[in-house]
Amino acid sequence: MNRKSIFNSIISVIIIVFMSIFSCAVFAGSKSKIEERLVIRFNHPSEDDIERFGTSGFDIAAYKPDVYLDIVTTMSNYNKWRAQGFDIEITQTESRLRSNLAARRREALDGYRDYGRLLSELQQIEQQYPNICKLYDIGDTWGKMLSNSGNDNYDKYIHEIWALKVSDNVAEEEDEPSIYYMGEHHAREPISLEVTMAILQHVLANYGTDSVITSNVNNTQIWFIPLLNPNGHKIVTDKQDVWWRKNIRDNNENGHFDFVGKSGNGPDGVDLNRNYGFQWGLTGASGDPNSQIYHGPESWSEPEVQAVKDFFESHHFIAGITYHSYGELVMYPYGYSDTAIVPDYGAILKLAIQMAEAIPGTEHEHGHYSPQAGWELYPSMGDHSDCAYGAYGIFSYTIELATEFIPPADNISSICNDNLDAAMILLNRPNYAILTGRITDLTTTEPVEAEIIIENIDDVYNDDTAFRNPYKSDHKFGRYYRLLEDGNYKVSFRAEGYKTVTKENIQIRSTEQTVLDIVMEENDSSMASSAESGSGSCFIEITTSIE
Repeated sequence: MNRKSIFNSIISVIIIVFMSIFSCAVFAGSKSKIEERLVIRFNHPSEDDIERFGTSGFDIAAYKPDVYLDIVTTMSNYNKWRAQGFDIEITQTESRLRSNLAARRREALDGYRDYGRLLSELQQIEQQYPNICKLYDIGDTWGKMLSNSGNDNYDKYIHEIWALKVSDNVAEEEDEPSIYYMGEHHAREPISLEVTMAILQHVLANYGTDSVITSNVNNTQIWFIPLLNPNGHKIVTDKQDVWWRKNIRDNNENGHFDFVGKSGNGPDGVDLNRNYGFQWGLTGASGDPNSQIYHGPESWSEPEVQAVKDFFESHHFIAGITYHSYGELVMYPYGYSDTAIVPDYGAILKLAIQMAEAIPGTEHEHGHYSPQAGWELYPSMGDHSDCAYGAYGIFSYTIELATEFIPPADNISSICNDNLDAAMILLNRPNYAILTGRITDLTTTEPVEAEIIIENIDDVYNDDTAFRNPYKSDHKFGRYYRLLEDGNYKVSFRAEGYKTVTKENIQIRSTEQTVLDIVMEENDSSMASSAESGSGSCFIEITTSIE
């Protein structure tokens, strides 16, 4: 080999080594190449500011109209915007969030839970309360699935999604309403796990002594999913990247998890709260895998979100809360568009207000959390609460906790305690201003799965009211639930092959349940035959007035 060949070989090796080092710097999080993130607050943002930053792909952390707009960005952008005359300040830094993960006071114990500690506690709770607690593995994460496929790069991410059920006769699926509390869609929001666990512990500590909680446990199936995104949670609690939001889907299919510095960015991962299959799209979401709000290759693509879908379809949920951080907000559907108003607006707003007023707040002039529609934070498609309500009729709320992504660990206890009353308000909601009953077949007495149509709620879809899938009784018990406001209602019950039953003057009171069982009669054979051969289903209406 001549000198030129040797020289070229050496240069080739140097280039290869340089590229390897560069790749490691990009994908393993080099401090020297990637600017650390921080949260910039725009004080008193204008509509032009909202339009500019809200449509430009920036990571919006929180927003309160006319008060502030928080964006996760870099010091370079901060300096640029400040030079341009914006009224801005730094409210959160990486060093602050990393510091907040660890407790400084002895009474705060070990700060935020990791996956191992959480699972150990859930297993201990099941053993301590075997009559009212049962723990379920409801799905695997990408980390476990990839590790099981033989990829040892994911061996430290072998995590399941756990749901703890609290109810009497806990091993049975009973004819009772189900309620859920869910934490941590987003990895950088671990306070949501802590609040979910605090609610669980509060219910267990007061069962048998508090008459309301005891009654609710005995007559409700209460579900707790503290950690929906355990893979992402590990990235944050291990301090690999405290800004990480997504799961760890291998988008670029290179066989290992990639992230860009300590920035929350990277080619891998999907935002779980943009992956749900109701109004999945690009508003407030992204089709770019590098984006923190990447909505996945298709709706329901993520195993963590698919686990929630299966969970919803296995139980009769009527209400629930998902916890996030931050902003001190109680948000209700819809969030996908500023023109989307839910059919159950009155009842869903009233419960949001009741919960918000029960949570002390520090950022709002009225001293408590603020209730608002999801789109008022910023419109986003494919999120959990929209899907829970729009696809399944669940009164689902998103509660944005605290005033930063990761509050100081020493503040966990106070934040949790502040949220207990609102959680109990939701738990108690099935006991009043509700229409419920069983729908059965006249001849067989078997359950009938039927639509429940409330006049002026379920039959009004126009420019002012957005679509929701019809409410139906469940197939196992024939049970239905409708959360309503006080008043008198006209209600119809409709099922294919049956005569429609209509009841008038159904009175709903804020002090009690209204129970209305319905017996449905099949159409006679000639009508059924005509319906099968004609242009659609045939319904015969029977109207009854209830005084």
